[in-house]
Amino acid sequence: MSPRTALFLFATLLVFSCTGAPPVRPDRVPLAELPDSYRELWTAWLEDAPDWGVRRAECQNDLAASTFLVENLAAVFLGSYARSELAAHTSGGHGYFERARAELLIMGGDAVPTLMELHVIGDGATAHLTAGVLTAIGIPSITACLERMDRPEAQARRRAVHLLGQLPYGRDLEPQVRTALAIRLAEDEDWLVRKTAAVVVAQRGGRDTILYPARNALTRALSDPDQAVASAAATGLASLDDPRAVPDLISFLRRAEEGSAFALYRVGQEALQTLTGTTGRRSVREWGEWYRTWDVVRKKTRDTGN
Repeated sequence: MSPRTALFLFATLLVFSCTGAPPVRPDRVPLAELPDSYRELWTAWLEDAPDWGVRRAECQNDLAASTFLVENLAAVFLGSYARSELAAHTSGGHGYFERARAELLIMGGDAVPTLMELHVIGDGATAHLTAGVLTAIGIPSITACLERMDRPEAQARRRAVHLLGQLPYGRDLEPQVRTALAIRLAEDEDWLVRKTAAVVVAQRGGRDTILYPARNALTRALSDPDQAVASAAATGLASLDDPRAVPDLISFLRRAEEGSAFALYRVGQEALQTLTGTTGRRSVREWGEWYRTWDVVRKKTRDTGN
């Protein structure tokens, strides 16, 4: 099914698996049967018309036309990949797959709603491909992630959270991101969503302008009933490179020891070694002594200004 013969009509969401050819759907119509304006728009893109840039700009001023274009570009982008129709090096990389991807990037924020919906409901290949474009678009993708973090489907929430880990610092949006991630980490009913949130809280915290929201969220998650979530929180705390988290990790280590949770105990030891820049295991008591010594030196250095 080529881009010339099967297209979207109006704003119908594209859903298909990237592991096989797209199925024939009743909302696909031949090019000749499209309304004149849509047919001319799509033909101009297919033929890489000299005035395509102007046509695209005009299209972006019309929500219905813009949605039509984005959904068709997404269909070509994903469908070409599914059929392994990638441009050979000798073509200069200008096949339908490559052109559609480049066009989606130019459409930017206008392409985000469609791509994000495909990202959260599609198969693994669809999620991978759309994530690449959404990440390249950058900050406009953040709002779309936030909007899908309350979805009833655990997969949708997890993918939205995971994508946030790849997106840049959100400037004015970042307070919303911190809050939404902290809620997912503390309250989501699905352990895998919580684990993903722990990883992403650490990722974004490491490049945030303030550290305490990430540190606080991860500290609370050290007590998560699921060991995978608690482990991710401990590892995330260590990655923040904030020694103030050492006492909380010591408490985490103590609980693991008392509960004979050997996997958590190992994670706690590794997290403390990473955070303190030391090697070798210590007992809970020895870690406490290490921190007290470190804190005395820190305060003395601060007071003397050395």
